[in-house]
Amino acid sequence: MESRRRLVRLGSILAVPVLWFVASRFGLIAGLPTPVEVADAYVAELYRDDFWISTIRSTIRVLASFVVAAAVAVPLGLLIGRYTIFADLTFPALEMLRPIPPIAWIPFTILVLPAAELSIMFITFLGAFFPILLNTIQGARGVEVEYPRAAQSLGANSYQTFRHVIFPGALPAIHAGMIVGMGLAWVNLIAAEMVAGGTGLGFLTWSAYTSGSYPTIIVGVITIGLLGAISSALVRLLGDWQIGWTEPRPN
Repeated sequence: MESRRRLVRLGSILAVPVLWFVASRFGLIAGLPTPVEVADAYVAELYRDDFWISTIRSTIRVLASFVVAAAVAVPLGLLIGRYTIFADLTFPALEMLRPIPPIAWIPFTILVLPAAELSIMFITFLGAFFPILLNTIQGARGVEVEYPRAAQSLGANSYQTFRHVIFPGALPAIHAGMIVGMGLAWVNLIAAEMVAGGTGLGFLTWSAYTSGSYPTIIVGVITIGLLGAISSALVRLLGDWQIGWTEPRPN
């Protein structure tokens, strides 16, 4: 069964370049570079320092913003999820900010923050923050009432109940939010780099578009996709390690 699933997954991956070749070979999509042209451009980019600088810079931005977002969203979500008065004081304002598109924040952050780097990281932070926050809130609220009561009846104080009952009970939802948040962090990062960044994969891709280097655009897109998939897989592995006591999730 597992080998069959792997074959299906491999087939789905191989279908992409096949369809891509057909579309470019027969002109189904005007201006679409062929896989061979993109492969040649990719090899050329691997020898350019700018490509590696952009890749490293984007990766650092995403990881740093994601860590800060998780460090803020998880405790905040736990407090909102368990304490009504705290939720009434904080959640309405956060809920008003959540629907604002990240692009709308870029002019504001450029004006307010002293450096473009901080603007980019703030936009990336927002992409990860709200999915983690909302999932943490739902996870904290989803803990059965009997569990904290049972812990307290055994002598656990409020901190021990929160640490050993509420937090572990919310972990599956928290990690689901982290997986979504990591993907949205990459989305926001690329948008911010295209507008405000002088480096990064978003800026590299946009520069390729303005210069008419269409194969390089695909190189940037593929690199972003690979890094996004790898980072999401790492978050998923972290979650599987931390919540190994739950039922295995389908990969």
